[in-house]
Amino acid sequence: MNNYTSREDVQRVAERLREGATYEEIRQEVGVSRTTIGRIRRRLDIPKTKRTRPCRTVAESLALYVEPYGDGHARWTGTMAGAMPVVWGDGRNHNARHVAFRARYGREPIGYVLTSCDEAGCLAGDHVTDDLIRERTADTYEAIFGNSRAGSGS
Repeated sequence: MNNYTSREDVQRVAERLREGATYEEIRQEVGVSRTTIGRIRRRLDIPKTKRTRPCRTVAESLALYVEPYGDGHARWTGTMAGAMPVVWGDGRNHNARHVAFRARYGREPIGYVLTSCDEAGCLAGDHVTDDLIRERTADTYEAIFGNSRAGSGS
C-alpha cells in the first residue's frame, strides 16, 4: 500500500475487514491508521460493512439514558449532538428534551423545551416545559400578584 505498510499488515487488515471488524478494532490490533485501512479496503475492493443501530423504541432509549438523581431531577447519560441530548429510536434520532416532554404531557411541545428547575439540562418529566406552559405560568403569576413580574422592577 505504501512504503511503511508491510505485506503482512495489508493481509491482516484485509482479513479483518472481510470479517466485519471496525476501523478502530483494526487500528488497535494491527497498528495502522484509519486512512491506511480505508486505502486497503478501497484498493482490494472490500465493501463497507453495513452497521445497524440497536432496535429500540424511543421510550426504551429514553428510559435507558435518563438517570434520576437528587431532588426529583434527571440527567442525560446518552449521546449528545452539541448541547442537545439525542435519543436513537424507531430508526432515527430524536431530541431527548422533546421526547421527555411528550412522555410527561402526552402532546407535542410548542416552541422550545426548557427546564423549569435550576439543574442545567434536567430531563425530569415534571421539570420540562414548553412555551405554552411557561406562558400559562406567567399568566397565573400575574393573576395572583398583579402586573408586576419578579425582577421587572415595577
